[in-house]
Amino acid sequence: MCSFRIILQSSQTIISHHFASFPSHHRLSFPSHHRSFCSHHRSFPSHHRLMSNLDNRISNPDQLLTTDVDKFCDTVAELYSNLSKFIKAVHKNDGEQKLEGEYRYVNSRIITNSEEVAFYQGNVKEKTIIFATFEKLVNHMRYFIFFRLQMGLVDNIIAKYFATVIGYLVVSRPFLNLANPKYVESSHSQRLEDYYKSGRMLVRMAEAIGRIVLAGREMTRLSGFTARITELMTVLDDLNNGKYERTMVTDRNHKDSEKAKVDFKPGSGKMVFQDHIIKFDKVPLVTPNGDVLVKELNFEVKSGVNVLVCGPNGSGKSSLFRILGELWPLFGGTLTKPKKGNLFYVPQRPYMTVGTLRDQVIYPDSVEDQKRRNVKDSELADILEKVQLGYILDREKGWESVQDWMDVLSGGEKQRIAVRQQTCV
Repeated sequence: MCSFRIILQSSQTIISHHFASFPSHHRLSFPSHHRSFCSHHRSFPSHHRLMSNLDNRISNPDQLLTTDVDKFCDTVAELYSNLSKFIKAVHKNDGEQKLEGEYRYVNSRIITNSEEVAFYQGNVKEKTIIFATFEKLVNHMRYFIFFRLQMGLVDNIIAKYFATVIGYLVVSRPFLNLANPKYVESSHSQRLEDYYKSGRMLVRMAEAIGRIVLAGREMTRLSGFTARITELMTVLDDLNNGKYERTMVTDRNHKDSEKAKVDFKPGSGKMVFQDHIIKFDKVPLVTPNGDVLVKELNFEVKSGVNVLVCGPNGSGKSSLFRILGELWPLFGGTLTKPKKGNLFYVPQRPYMTVGTLRDQVIYPDSVEDQKRRNVKDSELADILEKVQLGYILDREKGWESVQDWMDVLSGGEKQRIAVRQQTCV
């Protein structure tokens, strides 16, 4: 009988391990869905700008993709376990909290610098960083869950039996009361039967009441997280189908009917790739949700000509470059521009990616791209010299130095790093 109970408790521990792994497996499905969604937007230079530039229904997608998804998965697993079997809650350890913070950090950086990443064509590089960070978190969680499985076997076999003995001792107090004639006059077997029955009934009733209370509370929490996750999935599906909603800053004193919404189809314009010229031929400046800023824009800029674009807020200055950089869809007309690789943009805010000093110089390429193109470190050093940053290599102790480059580099150094791509060309 003792061996049977030990086997039973071991089986329960393994089942608990399976339940504890459920949030991790469920959470994995969200990045997988996100990866599938990204694959549908290969025609765009960067999918990271979709929520911030094309649609602003979700103001904090970084929190939704990290904290809310994590809480949603934990709540579903906890609700399932409360309605089926009790599972002991286990707190996150320091390592998991650190990796969670790192994962949230890389997501928030993309949201904050989405436009700069899109101009740099750094979507592939940033996606690699995000999924690598998430994989580190998942691997750590799997290791921690397996460790809990081992400790759970020890707890259930030793500590749980000891606690059960103490519990039965407490329940036995009424049966040892000599003032109760029911148990004084009854037989030994009858007292033992009543004792065991009463103890089991009290324990089961306490567990059942606890599960019902927890289930009601978790259902309330789950409804909130479900609404948030549903909103995320709806926005992703709308973006996939070309439906955008965005509140724009416009000139309220401008009463032209061009500000009214029109029914334009995204991608209805024509794009021609030709070197040494930028030409807008009857191209409307239309926001992703249909607000017309300029009905028809016509101008031509040839290579070597300097042009200054100025105007009040909401007149379409940034919108022009978003359309030119393919951050926004073309709603009509013909846009002539150099092909990718021959036209570069320097964002207003320099962007430093996560990684080494080498990653900053070769961005948006990866180290594998550098090796494949047979680009030597001496060539990268020449690039730094051309932008007057040759001293950084010695100051930061080599190419493999990892820092928070947004804080380590000064404003001028970040601006010089921002123009290194043109120097490469």
